[in-house]
Amino acid sequence: MLRAIIEKMKNAANFLYYPIVQYIPITINPLAESANWPNPFNLSGSQFFLFQDGEALKSALNRLQIKPDTTPPEGELYVICLNFRAELVLFRYLTCKIIGQSQGNNCQVFSLTKKYFPRRSLHFALFENDGKKLRSTNFEIY
Repeated sequence: MLRAIIEKMKNAANFLYYPIVQYIPITINPLAESANWPNPFNLSGSQFFLFQDGEALKSALNRLQIKPDTTPPEGELYVICLNFRAELVLFRYLTCKIIGQSQGNNCQVFSLTKKYFPRRSLHFALFENDGKKLRSTNFEIY
């Protein structure tokens, strides 16, 4: 598993602005994943949603017709990726990069520890493995 992460980081080093040693890899804690998500709202393109409240996450999962495999741990940052499969999460200063690949009708739900994130607004971005930026948002960490 460590070798796989190192290979993904080496690949990401080809398009990251700063040297790879300046990024903190954040562990992806899977909560749910499906390659055959029904896509009830006919969402196109890769999308992601961030939550810090477990009840808000449960409500969103219910609306998106996603059943979690495990109970979300308390006090973490929850991420829902739609039409995308995250493989690597890197953090540097005020930016968190979620790197992976677009996959139609794929949904992935995971949590990230917030211990590396400062309590302020951070920039989150979704990237393809080749460096193409798909989406981004600013999100307040509390």
